[in-house]
Amino acid sequence: MFQSYEQLSFHQQVIVLNQSYPCPRCNNGILEPYGLTETLSCNCCDRNFVPLRGGRKLYPARRMGMKIAPTFWWDGLRWHWAGTTATTRQIVSIVTLFMAPLAVLYGALYLNLWSARPEWLSPLLLTAIIGLFTTQLLYFTCWDFDFLAKRKS
Repeated sequence: MFQSYEQLSFHQQVIVLNQSYPCPRCNNGILEPYGLTETLSCNCCDRNFVPLRGGRKLYPARRMGMKIAPTFWWDGLRWHWAGTTATTRQIVSIVTLFMAPLAVLYGALYLNLWSARPEWLSPLLLTAIIGLFTTQLLYFTCWDFDFLAKRKS
């Protein structure tokens, strides 16, 4: 009797360089071997990936600088998220840059530097606004976006 693939247990499979896979980032293209290198290139979004850790995980091939990109693993049917390329230094700096504006806000509220603040502008609302703004700023500066990749029409 046929068994549904949802009921199967998923195990990491080795990513073979002479095989084609669907692109884990754009979901439109196909990862194909790129020349004589050990990379796989998407024919739609022009991203390059390299299988590392014994061919078990797929990492971006290009140096990303301060950008953080997701990594993936293959189970034979689809890609699964395996984490990011973030280093400990990047995570510490992101947490510090997120907490610094909130600390300045709480310091200003504690010292009552903004005494003419409207009544509706509560500390909770200010915390939410500063937190969301900081989160978006860090997201735009640190994350590798799908829309930044070149799309072929």
